[in-house]
Amino acid sequence: SLAFTHTFWFNAVEAEVYASSIFLTLLAIWLALVWAERHGSPHADRLLLFLAYLLGLSGGVHLLCWLTVPTVLLLIWFTDRRPLKDFRLLGTGLLLFALGYSTYLAILIRAGLDPSINENDPSTIHNFIQFLQRKQYGSESIILGMFHRKASFSYQFGDMFLKYIFEQFPFPVPKWTVVFHAADGQSPYPVLVPLIPLLLAIFGMYYHARRSFKDFLVFFIFFLVTGVMLALYLNMPQPQPRERHYVFVGAVAGLALYMGIGAMGLLDLFARNAKKKSTLTILSACFLVLPVELLVSHYHTHDRTGNYIPYDYAYNLLISCEPGGILFTNGDNDTFPLWFLQEVEGIRKDVRVVNLSLLNTPWYIKQLRDYEPKVPINLSDSYIDNRLEPKIWPKDRKMELAGLSWELQGCAVYRPPYGEPIHFFRIQDLMILRIIQQNNWKRPIYFAVTVSEDNKIGLQDYLVMEGMVYKLVRTKGKGRVNITRMRKNLFEKYRYRGVNDPKVYKDEDTIRLLGNYRAAFLQLAYAYYQKGRHREALETLRKADQVALMGWWGYYTAARIALGAGSKEDGRKYLEKAVELMGEGSPDMWTSMAYVAEELGDTAKALEFYRRAIQVDPSYPQAYFGLAGMLERDGDLEGALRVLEELARHRPKDTTLQEYISRIRGKLREGK
Repeated sequence: SLAFTHTFWFNAVEAEVYASSIFLTLLAIWLALVWAERHGSPHADRLLLFLAYLLGLSGGVHLLCWLTVPTVLLLIWFTDRRPLKDFRLLGTGLLLFALGYSTYLAILIRAGLDPSINENDPSTIHNFIQFLQRKQYGSESIILGMFHRKASFSYQFGDMFLKYIFEQFPFPVPKWTVVFHAADGQSPYPVLVPLIPLLLAIFGMYYHARRSFKDFLVFFIFFLVTGVMLALYLNMPQPQPRERHYVFVGAVAGLALYMGIGAMGLLDLFARNAKKKSTLTILSACFLVLPVELLVSHYHTHDRTGNYIPYDYAYNLLISCEPGGILFTNGDNDTFPLWFLQEVEGIRKDVRVVNLSLLNTPWYIKQLRDYEPKVPINLSDSYIDNRLEPKIWPKDRKMELAGLSWELQGCAVYRPPYGEPIHFFRIQDLMILRIIQQNNWKRPIYFAVTVSEDNKIGLQDYLVMEGMVYKLVRTKGKGRVNITRMRKNLFEKYRYRGVNDPKVYKDEDTIRLLGNYRAAFLQLAYAYYQKGRHREALETLRKADQVALMGWWGYYTAARIALGAGSKEDGRKYLEKAVELMGEGSPDMWTSMAYVAEELGDTAKALEFYRRAIQVDPSYPQAYFGLAGMLERDGDLEGALRVLEELARHRPKDTTLQEYISRIRGKLREGK
C-alpha cells in the first residue's frame, strides 16, 4: 500500500530528493531490525557500523533519515545495550558517520568551479558552514521558535498534518468526508476519511503492543517523531505557499507498516479459529483490495505520461525573448524549468533569467554580474555586501530612470503601531532599477507574466504584452499588446503539449499557471476586436479553444468578444462550454451568463440562468433586476412585478427597488 500512497508516489515521479530520502530512511530502519535479529551472532555489529555510515550519507541527501536515530537507539537499548558501552565501536561509528557526511564536501568543490547554477555560492569555508547551518532559510532558531506558535493548533495539526495522513489512503467505504483548509489557510480542502485503513493501522498498533510492547514502542516512536513531533518542531506559519505533504512521508510509511502488522494480526487470529484454509485464503485476498484501491484512485493524478507542460512553459518563456534578453521571473515554477532547458538542453542560453526572489541575496547579485551572459550591475563586492540595503521611497513617489518617469507602486510596506505606513524598496526592487539604469536600452528587458503587480514597482505603463512576457519599452500607455509579435508567439512559436489533453493530470498550481495562456489569447483577441479586425479576433478565440485550458471564465469572455465581433454562432458555442464547466456556480456567475444569453437573443436560456442565480442565493439583487428587466422588455409586466416583489421580501428598505416596483405598477395601471 505504501508504494501507491499519494506522497510516496508523488515523490517517486518528482525530480527531488524526497524519493531517495525515504529509501535511505526505510533502509536504516531495516538494517536496525536485521541487527536486532542477529545481534548475538559474530560480526553483527558491522551492521551498526554500516548504519552509522548510511546515516552520514543520508544527511547529504535530506535530513529526514536522521529522524530514525531515536528509533534506532531505542531498539539497541531494548535489544542489547552492549554497543552503547563499546567506546571503540562508538568511535568507529562516529568516524564512519563523518565519512558519509563528508560527501557534502562535493558541494564545496563544485561551487569553487563556478558552475552556471550555484545557489548560495558555498565556495568558501564561511559560506559552506552557513549553507550547512541552512542560513539561507533564516537565522531564527527553530527550537526556540517552537515556544511561540506561528499558527493555530487546528491549522498546524489539522490542515498541515492530519489532512495529509487522511489523503494517503483513499477508501470509498464508508463515504465520510471531512473539510480541512488548503495550505493558504482559507480555501476548503475536502478529504475522504480512510476509516477502514485507519482502523486496520490502529488494530496493528494494538496487536503489536500485545505481542511485544518494547517493539511496539520502537515503531511508535518512529511514527510519532516523523509525524506529530515534526509538526510541532516545524511550527509552520499560516499561510504556506504550497501543500507540505512530502514533509510527513516518514509518518505515512510508519502508518503503512502498522497496516501491514494489522493485516498479519487478523490473519493470525483467524488462523487460530478457522477450520478451513480457504477462509484464510479469502481473507488474504481481501487485504489486496487496499493497495489495488490506492493504485486505481491515485493512478491518474500521479501518471506523468504525456506531461510536457513544465518543459513547454519554460520553452515558451525563453523563446518569447529577443536575442540577449534579460528576463525577470517570480519564483520556482517560472525559473527552475528555464534553467533546466538552458543548462541541460542548451536552449536559448543567450537569455539571462533573473529570479526576483533570489535577487535579494548578495551571492546571486554577484553571479548575475560575473557569470555569462553578464547582467549590467557595476557594483563592487564591498558595496553589495556592506552598503546594499532596503531604502525608503522618495516622498513624492516619483521615479525617473533611463528616460522613464513613473509613480512608484507595490514594493514593500512596514506598518508601525502608530503613524503612517512606510513604503520602502526591497533589495530586489533596487536591483531592478539598477539593471534598467545600467543596461540603458542596450539589451531587451522582459518581465514574465507570472511576476506579480507589486514586483513590477509601478512600471506597468511601460510594459507591452508579447505572449508569456511583457517587454519594457520607452513609450507610455495602458494595457498594450504587440499584436504582430504576440500572434507569432501564440500561433507559431509556442508549444502546448498536453495542455488540453484530459488524460494529462493538472493540479491546482498547474491550472493556475496555464491560465496565463488563456489570458494571452483573450488579450490578443480583444486587441484585434478593438481595432475592428473581427476575423482575426474570432480566429484567435478558436485557436485558444484548441490549445488552451479555457475554464468557465475564459469561455464566458470568449463569448462576449465573439458577440462583439459579430459571430453569434461562436458566442453560443462558448457560452454552452462555459455552462458545462461551471458546476453549481455562484449567483454572479449565473447572472453574467444570463447577460450573454440575452445578447444572443436566447430568452429561454437567460430566464433559466437568472433563476439559477436566484436559486443559489435568493437575496442576490442583480439576478432579480436582470430578470425583471428582461421580462419588462418582453412585455410581461406582471411577471416583472412578481420578481421585484419577491426581492422586496429580502430587501424591504431598498428605496431604489421600491421606486422600480412603483414604476412597474404605474405601467400596469396605464395598460388597464
